[in-house]
Amino acid sequence: MLRQILEPKTEEYKLLIPKEYINRKIEILVLPFDEPTCACIDGAQILQNTAGLLRNKKLDPVQWQGNLRSEWDNRP
Repeated sequence: MLRQILEPKTEEYKLLIPKEYINRKIEILVLPFDEPTCACIDGAQILQNTAGLLRNKKLDPVQWQGNLRSEWDNRP
C-alpha cells in the first residue's frame, strides 16, 4: 500500500505506479486532507499549569509516596 500526502500547486499531477502494482487492479483516491485535531494531553501545558504548586509545602517525599501507595492497598 502506498500513501502520500501532498499539496498540489496545479490541477495536474504525474503519478508513478510501482512495478509490483502493474497488471493488478488498484484504487486511486483524491481526498482533501485536514490536519487531525489532537485530543491528547499536552504535557507542556500541564507542566506550565502545575509547576510550583507544591514548592512552598513542607512535604517529606518518602512519606508522601508511602501514603499514595497505601491508598492502593486499601482498595476493594
